[in-house]
Amino acid sequence: MKRTEKKRGDWNRREVLKFAALAWAAPVLSQARGGQRGQAAQQTGTELVLLGTQGGPTVSANRTQASSVLIVDGRPYLVDCGYGAIKALVQAGLTLGNVSNVFITHLHDDHTADVAALIALKWTASQTPGAATIYGPYGTAAMVDAAIAFSKANVTIRMIDEGRTVDPKTIFHGHDVDAPKITEVFKDDRVTVQAVENTHFPDRAKAKMDYRSFSYRFNTPTRSVVFSGDTTYSENLIELARGADFFVCEVLGTANNQNANGQGAAQTDNGNTESIARHVRETHSTPEMVGKMAAAAKVKTVVLTHQVGGGRGGNDDPLTADLKKVYDGKIIVGADQMRIQ
Repeated sequence: MKRTEKKRGDWNRREVLKFAALAWAAPVLSQARGGQRGQAAQQTGTELVLLGTQGGPTVSANRTQASSVLIVDGRPYLVDCGYGAIKALVQAGLTLGNVSNVFITHLHDDHTADVAALIALKWTASQTPGAATIYGPYGTAAMVDAAIAFSKANVTIRMIDEGRTVDPKTIFHGHDVDAPKITEVFKDDRVTVQAVENTHFPDRAKAKMDYRSFSYRFNTPTRSVVFSGDTTYSENLIELARGADFFVCEVLGTANNQNANGQGAAQTDNGNTESIARHVRETHSTPEMVGKMAAAAKVKTVVLTHQVGGGRGGNDDPLTADLKKVYDGKIIVGADQMRIQ
């Protein structure tokens, strides 16, 4: 029988549809099998992956908002979930199916923007999605309920059209944590997590709302890792970080009289009480503050994240020059997708 060669553009409709279906399914199948781009998570020990190190709610073309993942013996624990965190998680070689515990420091959108995406995509990616609990300060449970409500149409359509049976409300849960002093908020066979309120929100604001901001400490068999969250100088954070191996701390790299865009206070405030510039100056940590907290807590290594302004490393980096004046330990200027062991 003579073999007939197909020319380009000579595919029939069935082949085109088959190819399209395979192309659509490939990312889902890859995720289910763990076949992601990026370095695979190590299976033993403790590894810190900085998913996003950008400070503030600005959307950037090449940086991810606040998010980190601590991997303990192969199991990931997600800390904050700013915009871009889910894509960054996949780029780091991790899968949504394995994310079961999420810890939110506070409910500013640059720390929570991808929570709805996490819930929706984790549910959609598998007919049997694993459960996940999101821990955080007051308002976290309501945020998770709202994220589930956001996906109502998607869930209903897929239940009817695809025969799905798992109700997201039965597997995704938000848990409000109260931690005015150092409090154990989570424990499993690999990690113990403590939380404490920090000083990101000024007293005048806390007097008018129930929302709070937390720092977390993760104690594993091999490492102790503290995440400052957003905060200015905090005695509670110093106590939480005592002797930690890694102090993952936010940093405000611009001068005290400037906002993140380099504009002077007089130029931006103009007596307006609705001032982002004032908020940035009053509620974040300068490099000197970071150094003083690290020195007081006697931490071994400072990892700078949630960076507003500053440079990218080196002896003269604006993020480290003032810090080194008061702290003589190791300093790492974090970058997206940096892995630290």
